[in-house]
Amino acid sequence: MRFEQLPDWLRWIEGQHPREIALGLDRVAQVYQRLQLDFSDIPVITIAGTNGKGSCVALLSAVLSAADYRVGAYTSPHLLRYNERVCIDGTPVSDASLCEAFAAVDGARGDVPLTYFEFGTLAALYLFGRERPDVLLLEVGLGGRLDAVNVIAPDIAVITSIALDHTDWLGADREQIGREKAGILREGIRVVCGDARPPQSVLDEAQVHACELYLRGRDFEIEHLADQGWHWRGKGFDGAELHHAELPQSTLAADNVATALQVIACLNANVDVATIRRGLAAAALPGRCQHLTVEGVDVVIDVAHNPAAAEHLAAHLQSLPACERCVALLAVMADKDIDGMVEATREQFDAWFLGDLKDNPRALPARDLAPLIHEHGIHMISVSKNIRQAYRRALSLLEPGHRLVVFGSFFTAAEVMAIAARDNRRALSVEEPE
Repeated sequence: MRFEQLPDWLRWIEGQHPREIALGLDRVAQVYQRLQLDFSDIPVITIAGTNGKGSCVALLSAVLSAADYRVGAYTSPHLLRYNERVCIDGTPVSDASLCEAFAAVDGARGDVPLTYFEFGTLAALYLFGRERPDVLLLEVGLGGRLDAVNVIAPDIAVITSIALDHTDWLGADREQIGREKAGILREGIRVVCGDARPPQSVLDEAQVHACELYLRGRDFEIEHLADQGWHWRGKGFDGAELHHAELPQSTLAADNVATALQVIACLNANVDVATIRRGLAAAALPGRCQHLTVEGVDVVIDVAHNPAAAEHLAAHLQSLPACERCVALLAVMADKDIDGMVEATREQFDAWFLGDLKDNPRALPARDLAPLIHEHGIHMISVSKNIRQAYRRALSLLEPGHRLVVFGSFFTAAEVMAIAARDNRRALSVEEPE
């Protein structure tokens, strides 16, 4: 084995390909075949989309686990630990298992160069091949057609939503992006689309591949009934209409709940409504409208990094009880639609706190972000040299009952979550009696 410790493997893998992103399946397929992996006896559900992929995986995993299915789930990116990307029965795999998987991929690849994501995808598949879960959930990293996850043909394909993001890679409009995401489709499979207004390109690809297509709003939907929770309607495996009433409201978006439940129906799994209720009650995903209480302040952490996700965050904030003061902590990648994100959320905040994401070459410096926010008529802007300083400065000006909303990227959410966790451990150690 090249390395014994996971951090050493991750540092080495980062430097094995000259480009961070290199779309294409040739390299991955070659190594996949050498690993001699076979999932023909395991239902594979592949999830693509602009937003909502991680939420759908979390919901599917929670409901299927509640029904006593062993679930293997591959997601990206992670928030605090790389291990979060590969879970079996909701538990991240160990460092030792990942080291073993990386060694297997390294041994099989020979002189084939792999990107960080490709290496990690193959390692996850190696572990799933060894553990043989009952169901496999694979989240697409970028796009769909040329993403490493697409090396495996799914039994069910899921497209959660289509919005403008990663336009340099996927195309300049929803039609082009939809075509890339629909690249996960295979002949005759069931396809669940959670976008209520899917691009024509998605519909066309489904028709070309003779897929059985389930559309949100036409074939399935969820609605909130006052004092009765959520009511879901959809289609069963045999095409019969299904209804699940009085479902608990999840912390995750209703659209994603609706989509996940239709996937469960398409899977023809042995899952009754009582089990669905237990699964929905247990489903959670860190960094998605996640609430922490820090010094009496409601800290909301969300990975929203495009206008569509920012609109969802704004809707979540509007649904909360009003508070006297609500401020934003924002740090974003330079290639994102920052104007769209700010416009979607500007009415929610009394002030904006910005900080640099250190050692992240993709991040837009706070000093460059400030004038972009100012162009939207926002004047209460504070610029700090790093996220920790911005977080501390914001908290120092807030009182119990106020709200701090952290968003802009996975990196932003992860850094604040790590800071809050360290502060909590430090507080607990101080409070412990000698």
